[in-house]
Amino acid sequence: MKAAGMNITFRHFPFPYFLEAMSELGVDRIELWAGEPHLYVCRNALGTIRSMRKQLRARDMKVVCYTPEQCIYPYNIAASDEHWRQKSVDYFIENLYAAVELGADTMLLTSGIGDFSVALEESWKAAADSIFRLCQAAEREGVTLALEPLTRFESNLITDARGVKRMLEEIRSPALKGMIDTVAMQLAGETPEDYFALLGEVSHVHLIDGDGQSDAHLALDDGVLNWRQYLAGLQSCGYRGDCTLEIMGYAYYRNPKETMESSISKLQELGVLSSG
Repeated sequence: MKAAGMNITFRHFPFPYFLEAMSELGVDRIELWAGEPHLYVCRNALGTIRSMRKQLRARDMKVVCYTPEQCIYPYNIAASDEHWRQKSVDYFIENLYAAVELGADTMLLTSGIGDFSVALEESWKAAADSIFRLCQAAEREGVTLALEPLTRFESNLITDARGVKRMLEEIRSPALKGMIDTVAMQLAGETPEDYFALLGEVSHVHLIDGDGQSDAHLALDDGVLNWRQYLAGLQSCGYRGDCTLEIMGYAYYRNPKETMESSISKLQELGVLSSG
């Protein structure tokens, strides 16, 4: 297994600062959060992508997962409004092309959130239709879509492994795979072993601590989650992919390098994950 850094923790610093910090910490695998001010496909995308690609190559870094911002910006693939939903699908397709240009084999996707004014099943069908169309594009481009469950504080659709399994079974696309977010997993009362038992495999992992009560994404040992046990579970299930430190919060944004360094050192001490 490999540890990956994520620029979302560095969202209030320039992108080159993030890359330099990762180089100094010996991390050559990153999950690229595609959001302002680093990269937003609706603003100067081509120039930004070319610049990023050059900087990544200069440091011999690999984008292991490309993650479009999809919780803050006004995009929702489960929206009842068909025009809004189409705009959301278009947004993700543009991000898919950006992922390809940056050499990423995986793009993260969530189910969106269903409108509270309609039946939940109607929203599920809207999300499934959107995901099916995105899978068609992903299959053409050779990209895996990692379907991430959100927490119950973020969505009313896919919030656990059972929801991921249902969507995978409905879509039946080789491009669509499940993934783990340890905060969402803990809030759903699940373990890595549950994911592998239900899905057979997972394509990506967000490894973070949490407070056990909210969707807070904390640095390792800043919360109450037994993330060491999660790592052991992943290892016993044969997972050999990347584990991204998706750490978020105002205190972390002010000191992102120190935050990342602390969590990476804990992983290195365990000897389970390597940073390079």
